Amino acid sequence: MAGIFGSKPSNSHVIWRSGRDDNGKKRFDFEYLELWAAQFGVDYETWSRVDHDRGDEPRQQHACVFRWAKRGGQELSIGGETWTMGASKKPRTFIEIDEAGMVRLRGWTSETTLDVDELLIDGTTLKLRTAAGQTKSLDVNKLARKPDSDSS
Repeated sequence: MAGIFGSKPSNSHVIWRSGRDDNGKKRFDFEYLELWAAQFGVDYETWSRVDHDRGDEPRQQHACVFRWAKRGGQELSIGGETWTMGASKKPRTFIEIDEAGMVRLRGWTSETTLDVDELLIDGTTLKLRTAAGQTKSLDVNKLARKPDSDSS
């Protein structure tokens, strides 16, 4: 439970609300998220961009990428070695959190945007509570494993 001055409710919290009630300001511990990502071999990226599903202004984004996909490119083979030129990689499965606490979550078959009031980490599970009061639990191991039917 958060203290009167909005202290972090537990060491495993990444997002929480400060103060005694749910109307307090959102607080973040992105450093903990980055350390967690490094511990479990998850790529941690930050960038600034406009995501029109979450707002009209550029926001700092903190992303944990669980699986990457390649797109484009041309293969070139010389002397038994093959290179891919012009290919780029993009995040395939990820969680992206902006500085307002809006979360974009992309899985293998769906993508959603959530206004998150609380996010905590329990091992490889992300536990979220949305502003609407919904709770969600996400096993990141499932996002890191490529389903057999996916070709990306």
